[in-house]
Amino acid sequence: MANSEELRETIVSMQREIDVLRREKGHATTLLNALDALLVVPGGDDPFASVFDALLPMFEAQLAIVLEQASPSEDILDCVASNDPSLTGSRWRPDSRINKVLSGRIVTTLSSHELNACRLSGDGRLASNQPALYLPLGQRGRRGLLILLRKEGEPGFDRAHVALAGKFSLLASHALAARNAQRSEVESQRLKQLTHQLTESQETLAFRANHDQLTGLSNRTHIEELVDSRLAQKAEGEKLALAFIDLDDFKRVNDLYGHTKGDALLTGVANRIRSQIRKSDILGRISGDEFVVVLDPYEERRDVSALMARIHKLLERPFDIEGTQIKTSGSIGVALYPTHGASYEALRRNADAAMYRAKSVSKGGTEFFSRSLGRAMSDRLRLEQRLREAFENQRFKCVLQGKFDTRTRQILGFEVLVRWVDERGHIHAPGTFLQPASELGLLDGIASMQLEELLGRLPALDARFGDSVKYSFNVSADQASRPGFMKQIIRQLTNSGRAERFTFELTEESFLKAEAFQSQVLPHLRSAGIGISIDDFGTGYSSLSLLANITADEIKIDRSFIKDIDNRGDHQSILRAIESLGKALNVSVVAEGIETENELLYLQDHTGISYGQGFLFHRPAFIDDLLSSAEISTRSATRRA
Repeated sequence: MANSEELRETIVSMQREIDVLRREKGHATTLLNALDALLVVPGGDDPFASVFDALLPMFEAQLAIVLEQASPSEDILDCVASNDPSLTGSRWRPDSRINKVLSGRIVTTLSSHELNACRLSGDGRLASNQPALYLPLGQRGRRGLLILLRKEGEPGFDRAHVALAGKFSLLASHALAARNAQRSEVESQRLKQLTHQLTESQETLAFRANHDQLTGLSNRTHIEELVDSRLAQKAEGEKLALAFIDLDDFKRVNDLYGHTKGDALLTGVANRIRSQIRKSDILGRISGDEFVVVLDPYEERRDVSALMARIHKLLERPFDIEGTQIKTSGSIGVALYPTHGASYEALRRNADAAMYRAKSVSKGGTEFFSRSLGRAMSDRLRLEQRLREAFENQRFKCVLQGKFDTRTRQILGFEVLVRWVDERGHIHAPGTFLQPASELGLLDGIASMQLEELLGRLPALDARFGDSVKYSFNVSADQASRPGFMKQIIRQLTNSGRAERFTFELTEESFLKAEAFQSQVLPHLRSAGIGISIDDFGTGYSSLSLLANITADEIKIDRSFIKDIDNRGDHQSILRAIESLGKALNVSVVAEGIETENELLYLQDHTGISYGQGFLFHRPAFIDDLLSSAEISTRSATRRA
């Protein structure tokens, strides 16, 4: 959940930066247009007319006054331009504030009272409480200034206005000098150079506002603008395809190799995709590991499929990042215009849904949006909303399933599981909500909620089953890979004073990054006295090397090997091998999924496995139901009827 909050904060920060860049681009464009106008003002016309048109709305000012030194020897200023004709030609005597501006400083005030005292001639008076912004102007040894005034009582000018005024002051001074010298060649060239620099700055701002800084691709906002613009120009019958590409397990790349190599991988992915598209197509990166490809136009659906196949093939080739071979793949969802949407947002949303379907079916595949998928997406959105509400209202409840002695049926411990009890009291199995909850960033909070409930009920459980009973807690592969989360729940158990009564159950997938787990998590587990159990053993990637490297305390044989074990010779051989391995490494072995008496009898008669778990003993039960049940005790569990 913390990761989701950090991601949202990052996205908000990036959007804020883009807004600032776009605002600066708008200011630069306005100034550039004003300067261009100055260059073509006919002789005899007021050179500041176009300047005032640009400045007054930009600075939200009401009045503009241009004062110029009458002569180098006189301490008098003439009003040479103003949007108030009655002020043009008036004479002014500079005070300390005006002298400060004439020396090259930009000054702001909240009052224009002192300004009235400086005027020696002219009709009318300025209001006394007009906020003012003073900009220095200089040309050919004669100094001057530009004064912008807001309406009386309006807020004063801020730092952003001062910064913008600094840019304008220099450019306007050169522009005015060029006009007063009948656009002499020297001044004209200097102005053109400044205009060129401003143009380049404008182009840079425009690029930064519209493109991803890492890959140079169009960003989320620019992609939306480009696509919506093209859709608005589509004639009837014209088609466009939008593909949403999400790199599979990119977080693992960052965790294993670091963000620098992760960034290099993203750049490599962008380059490979770019090599496959046409000039008329669009490629953008809209978030960390998500890309959008827009095919405009396309003729047949098979053309889109062919391009996606080429992209898949390219992404499956290893990337050489600073001598490290990094493999990745991408899941792709495609939406077609106009069938699947008439706007960028509709197409992106539907392509996103198709991508998630592709990822759930088989990572590295492609799915096209369909009506059935649209219904599934609506159902998914409703599920996500219900899960968020369930989390807020603490509707995820702890259930326990016992571990028994396979011969005496005595309870030796409990596995801690979770159920979602919705607002109608309906109980949902974990298979219906754990994956969506994980994608929403709720899983860590649910785990903490489980532990908190269990620790609060331990006194009652101990009174019923004894304080020697141990508890196994499931940790997902993603959670196990994050030392911060693992240390948090270790602290939660340590603070309870009962950490040594707990074992963490992790699948073999959790140990694929064994080195990181051993160095950053395992020492804390051992120090707290928490055990380690390998869940679903035999279904993962590297069981033998895993046991050698992790020093687990327990192996739980996956239920697929226990089902009908009394009739399946191949599974019996595997079971004996796992049992022998456990004995050699002094690791306890638990048989999961025992559901029939024949399965239990086989374990009793043909193996030395002492620990069992399954529906034959009892189904997972809420703590209150478990405490009130007369069928389950520390001594024995009755056979299932």
